[in-house]
Amino acid sequence: MKRIVPILIVTVSLSSCVSSKLYKELQSKYELQATENAELKKKNEELTAAVEVMESELSSLQKAVVNLKADTASSGQKYRQLQEKYSELNRNYEFLLENNNALLASNEAENKQLLLRLQNLQKELQTKEDSLTTEQNRLEYLSRELQKREARVYELESLIAKKDSTLAYVRRRVANALLNFEGKGLTVELKDGKVYISLENSLLFPSASWTVDGKGEEALEQLAVVLAENPDLNVMVEGHTDSDEFKGRTAVKDNWDLSVMRATSIVKILMANEGVKPEKITAGGRSEYVPIATNDTPEGKAKNRRTEIIITPDLSELADLLEEVK
Repeated sequence: MKRIVPILIVTVSLSSCVSSKLYKELQSKYELQATENAELKKKNEELTAAVEVMESELSSLQKAVVNLKADTASSGQKYRQLQEKYSELNRNYEFLLENNNALLASNEAENKQLLLRLQNLQKELQTKEDSLTTEQNRLEYLSRELQKREARVYELESLIAKKDSTLAYVRRRVANALLNFEGKGLTVELKDGKVYISLENSLLFPSASWTVDGKGEEALEQLAVVLAENPDLNVMVEGHTDSDEFKGRTAVKDNWDLSVMRATSIVKILMANEGVKPEKITAGGRSEYVPIATNDTPEGKAKNRRTEIIITPDLSELADLLEEVK
């Protein structure tokens, strides 16, 4: 393409038919066209092909220029052909320019679509960031709540351990206090978070009686000392009988009455110690309906005729803490 202009200029100079103004106009269009061709090089295959044809034809024209001096008519004809080629080139340029404008318009539309898509993506990203922030805040809140719960659970475990330790201590104290009565119808054991003291009635009561005898009263007084040292403990005194029918002639008429009266008699001895809180003690009768052995043998009946003293720690603090952990 760059070789065309010099040849064209020579041809125009020789022919003296193209004005300086036309030359400058042609030169300006060429420069504009060269700039556009550089930007749209990949899309100008048709124009490049046309230019190559023109270069070939201009090469032929160069040879013809030598003969122009001798044959002006032939030179004029060649000039007209060149002018036709120029017109064709100009049309190609206009076509290229039109395509370029269309391409720019298409690119602008694509850019708008990309911009709109980018804006939508930014909105989605902002929404996800907001959601992530909300979730992060929720997780931080849950983490704080979990830490609080862990602290409460630790406090709960410590409280349970304290209660268990207290019960173990009470069991040891009771066992030591009643050491002289072990093997004589008395057992002390720790079960289900409670201290169970079981006293056979032979240790406490004469047959068919609810009056505690001397050795039984001595054992209960030793137990009352331990209870007075631990005033927050709850105490349940349960009277039990065997299956033999009791026929009383007073207000105590059957095994229900007998079991209740025996439990009440024991409670009164325990309460004789001023350190024992009456509101912490409950007396109850179970009659013959909670046996621990068979009633078919004298030995089994002797085991069933018993009084159980069940010592339970105060669980109100533990219950309050459990309610907080929920």
